[in-house]
Amino acid sequence: MGTRAPLRAAVAFAAAAAVATAAAACGGSSGKAGTTITLPGGPSASPQSRTASFGDTYAYRDGLKVTVSQPVKFTPSSTALGHEAGNQALKLTIALTNGGRSPLDTAGVLVTLESGDKADRAQQIFDSASGVGTPFTGTLEPGGSGKADLAFDVPPGGLGRLDAAVRPGFGQERETAHWAGPAK
Repeated sequence: MGTRAPLRAAVAFAAAAAVATAAAACGGSSGKAGTTITLPGGPSASPQSRTASFGDTYAYRDGLKVTVSQPVKFTPSSTALGHEAGNQALKLTIALTNGGRSPLDTAGVLVTLESGDKADRAQQIFDSASGVGTPFTGTLEPGGSGKADLAFDVPPGGLGRLDAAVRPGFGQERETAHWAGPAK
């Protein structure tokens, strides 16, 4: 496992917390308007039925809507954590809208990014100087919306094939949704 496994586990947990914080703290959504896809739900749904293009919105049966923007290249600051020289930093925005009747605990929102033909897990970048990596925290009330700007470190060969996965809550009965496509 080495020393990178505990670091990656800590980064994954921090990423989930980061996504949750921004949803509670920020209103509205940004990015281009995309297609709204209603998830069929249930364990029998195929992974292909849960994959959309970047910019599309997933609408869950309970009213939660999730949008993942097109990943764009960016340059991390000198104080960024998680970026390795030679890799490309990508930034994307996760937007949540709670159209349901119950508050959403955003602390359990988990976002991951895989890249390349081998679906290598990208390391999340935390860069407060660039305004990326701040997790969602708190509760998103019914009718509320929020967003989080997240960044990931991707090897140059992986930019043409990306898969962002969003799992909206630990222990909840929502499917993990995926957005796929290349970086811009």
